[in-house]
Amino acid sequence: MPKTWNWKFAIKCVLGTILGFIAFIEPFEIWSAWTVPHEYPFGAEGPAASMWAYKSQQNYLIACVATWTTSTLALWSLLARRARMRTRILCALPFAVVWALMAYDGSQLT
Repeated sequence: MPKTWNWKFAIKCVLGTILGFIAFIEPFEIWSAWTVPHEYPFGAEGPAASMWAYKSQQNYLIACVATWTTSTLALWSLLARRARMRTRILCALPFAVVWALMAYDGSQLT
């Protein structure tokens, strides 16, 4: 019976789509936070002050740049074919670390 479904390819497509979406959207977020900071309620401002983890524009921009950089590296490591596996893992590792730290306790991004 012929094999009709390739799980490795499907997982690679899903991860590539997610990483590509993050790498595409994040520069717009960086630009908005940089040019229109009054629309972002930093600190104890706004109706969602208890949910907002960033106390300053600088911290938010650093987190956005870190997210964009690590997602771009992870996307490259996912799509690279001729690179060694160790290099690909080392390029994807910062993405996992940044997202794990944000998921663990995002309120520490002050």
